[in-house]
Amino acid sequence: MTALFKSRDDAPTPPADVNRLNEENQRLHRAVEELSILNDIALAINSTMEPEAINQLIVGKCVRRLGAQQGSIHLFGETDSDPTKTLVRVFDRSGGGMSMPLRIQLTGWMFKNRKPLLVKDLATDERFAGADTHDQSLKSVLSVPLELKGRLIGIINIFNKQEGEFTNEDARLVAIIASQCAQVIENARLNVEEKKLKALREEVKNAAQIQMALLPHAAPAIPGAEIAAAFHPARDVGGDYYDYIELGDDRWGIVVGDVSGKGMPAALLMANLQATVRGCARSSTSVADCVATVNRLLVGSTDAKTFVTLFYSVYDAQARTLTYCNAGHNPPYRSTADGRMVTLDTGGPIVAAFGWSKYEQETIQLAPGERLVVFTDGVTEAANQADEQFGEPRLEEILKQNAQAKAGDTIQHVLDAVLKFQADAPVADDITLVCLRT
Repeated sequence: MTALFKSRDDAPTPPADVNRLNEENQRLHRAVEELSILNDIALAINSTMEPEAINQLIVGKCVRRLGAQQGSIHLFGETDSDPTKTLVRVFDRSGGGMSMPLRIQLTGWMFKNRKPLLVKDLATDERFAGADTHDQSLKSVLSVPLELKGRLIGIINIFNKQEGEFTNEDARLVAIIASQCAQVIENARLNVEEKKLKALREEVKNAAQIQMALLPHAAPAIPGAEIAAAFHPARDVGGDYYDYIELGDDRWGIVVGDVSGKGMPAALLMANLQATVRGCARSSTSVADCVATVNRLLVGSTDAKTFVTLFYSVYDAQARTLTYCNAGHNPPYRSTADGRMVTLDTGGPIVAAFGWSKYEQETIQLAPGERLVVFTDGVTEAANQADEQFGEPRLEEILKQNAQAKAGDTIQHVLDAVLKFQADAPVADDITLVCLRT
């Protein structure tokens, strides 16, 4: 007898179940592809890769997976004031590329919306009206934000899908890649910045060593007198300057200068100032003439915002005289034999600011036991945590309390008092001291 029924296993599968099965297979296929791409990127990227190589790898994977013509990654800097100026890298697979107007428009849209963007036709999309697309070489666009901890660090752009249009699934895939790679890209960028910072620190360290080498290595042996100095920079390099210049016949040039500004620019000008003063000191007919010549030479090589305060003097050990010119510098203190504190302010305006400046000089007699203390404003303007300045009265009091101290001890007493006064407050300016005792 022929069977008139079929088993349950032979029953046809309902169409709805077939559709669900196909959808699940497609979902699993997409998931495998996504994991494969992320795995390929993870295996290819290592800690020593440069950002360019990492970005090229990511763009290449996206372009090949989506069947597009080209792609790019834009990375933004730390400032948000004008993000269109912080674009630092573009990677294209083909010869085409984005024009600046289109780049700015895509960047602005992404900063405002922070979500994937699908553009089917740039030429007709009202959101990008007027964008130059390099003779229509760019037609369709898929843009996805690169975000890290809520901060937009860049954009992945994929252009011109060769078959069909970019889809939401395409956007989803690139968004997953972006979310997984944002930290990698940022780490690579930070690694480059760290290398640059290390190189810069090494350069600053070398500059500090050069600057210290320019300063006198030891105090000169001046007959019948002693001299000492201290230099305490606020940073690795500074703009303060002091020097001893041997002029012959027991005559010594004593110089203290303070360049406006801080750091490397001030240090460079300080080196220029030192060379200029040394050259002029040996060729000038007088102290005032030397300062005037220095001023004329530096005016032509500095900008309008840069200037120097300068105290230049010549001590004659045989005559026990000091001839000086104060060019806008803090007036040094002269402790007289009778205990008076006299400031030395004869001279003229600051150096390197005005070409027409004129300078005067004064000669004073230094009796045995008298003392000259020259300092920069880093001493008197040193501030504590309450923003109170050390000031001239405190300096005068320290000098009076140590009236009989030797030159080196005088320097140390003042420096200790200033540093104690500052305590844990940040050091704002270089500190320089020179003391001559007859």
